[in-house]
Amino acid sequence: MPQKPDQQGIKTKIVSLIFLKRSIIVLNKEIYASTSHRCQSYNNHTLKSSAQSVFLFKDCTGTIGVSCVDNTKFCAIIKELAPASVQPALEDCPTSLTICDGEQIELYWQADATVTTNVHITGPGGEIYDFPISEGHATVTPRTSGDWKVEFTGHDCKFTKSISIRVIKGEEPYTIVANGNIDIGFFCDINPKSVSSHLIVQKIRSAQCAGIPEYWENWSCKKTNWNGSNPTFFNITRNDSSTNCAQLAGRWRFDPTGLGGTFTYSAKTACFQATITCGPCTYSGTFPPDIFPSPTPHPTG
Repeated sequence: MPQKPDQQGIKTKIVSLIFLKRSIIVLNKEIYASTSHRCQSYNNHTLKSSAQSVFLFKDCTGTIGVSCVDNTKFCAIIKELAPASVQPALEDCPTSLTICDGEQIELYWQADATVTTNVHITGPGGEIYDFPISEGHATVTPRTSGDWKVEFTGHDCKFTKSISIRVIKGEEPYTIVANGNIDIGFFCDINPKSVSSHLIVQKIRSAQCAGIPEYWENWSCKKTNWNGSNPTFFNITRNDSSTNCAQLAGRWRFDPTGLGGTFTYSAKTACFQATITCGPCTYSGTFPPDIFPSPTPHPTG
């Protein structure tokens, strides 16, 4: 005789299937809720089956799986040395600049296009710029010292960067920090991409570095352009003295003088307090006799 269906077994299977179906719907709701804001317009819809849930889930393609990894870049270069495209600029692009009032700089930025739909740049003087491109550059004229900030946004990702711009409007202090030792000298390279060629050092003196107990007052200095040309030599003491109107940008070398016997300088850093200006060079002090710019060659014959 045919066996009667196991009514209890059938009920158990039906309950299990209903529970599984509800679990799938709940799971899809949770996944759906974690997708981007572009899918949130469906929040008021009731998901009655896993098939409907999958349909809505697929409707959000392009926002699922977006990885917000910060590989953004933001920097600036003095306009007269700025490359015409982004990638060459990023190979040597400062994030701190010192310029003269009214001087132009070029801003450069780069971000992942798959997660960036807008680039929002602001300046300390109230400047506001928006660019709908993930990579680009723009010319600006800072008139106020402070931070320029950028905000990269898109696809629920947000990244921020900033650079510092100092605008010189008169005579202002500037600390030159050189690293090295007494055997090889102390060096400070000031990149002309980050410091205006119009900035000159009116006067300079030795200074004690913050956090370093040692101090030595007497130094000789060799200052050249970035490429090593146009060397100028002068001595530095604890009192302000002239640099013979040396440009701030370029390569500086300092060597202590008068050491020996019980006198030594073991620190790896030396500091010098300069007074900078955008010119002209108007230092009224008398040049010490030990300042001697390199001779300029004259044609013969």
